[in-house]
Amino acid sequence: MSKVIISIMFFALMFSSCYYGAMQGAHTLGKDHITITGGVTLPAYFSAESKQEAEENRIDFLETYPTVDFSIGATERIDLGFSSFGYGIGPMVKYNLLNPEGPTALSGTLNMNYVIPMQVMLPRLSICAGHMFDRDLEVFAGSDVGYGPDLANIPESDDGSHDWDSVDNTFFACVRIGCKYELKPPGSPNQNMAYIPESILFQFSIPLDLSRSMILAGLAVTY
Repeated sequence: MSKVIISIMFFALMFSSCYYGAMQGAHTLGKDHITITGGVTLPAYFSAESKQEAEENRIDFLETYPTVDFSIGATERIDLGFSSFGYGIGPMVKYNLLNPEGPTALSGTLNMNYVIPMQVMLPRLSICAGHMFDRDLEVFAGSDVGYGPDLANIPESDDGSHDWDSVDNTFFACVRIGCKYELKPPGSPNQNMAYIPESILFQFSIPLDLSRSMILAGLAVTY
């Protein structure tokens, strides 16, 4: 299991590229609960012309990208961990403002991501509200904002590689909506089945700062 986790994190560090849409719901994990989440996000432009132009001039261009989160419940209201996105990795903290035993949650998550190629910090704040339907399904909506390297507009060098010295800093923002389905809720027949993921998450994110209209579809699996 440890080799699988290391492989996933290495892959994410090498190839994760964007920062739109934290792959988390609103509820915290609960004290001493440890998880690792792997996700992938796929961009879909609203027109074929926009997609073709983005691929040609690399302006507001997003690729399919993975993310990895490692989290532990420090208390019933607070999660701590590390997150990999935006060509880097860094610590994160999540706090649930409401009663963690209730069906409704309102949380804030702060990521401080170290962008490895540029050696700068990229902070991201996510506010998310969610509601549990029964013990299995959480429906959530949120918004992410941050400031850092403009990873949707990375200039190319003469040899076709990324010109990191010419990347500008920018504010970025998105709105997102999704659902998280628990596959092993407490008391279920699947609770002690190690080979079954703990949960799966689906979400859609819409960047608010790009000139091209697109939607990002995300899928994440938690163990």
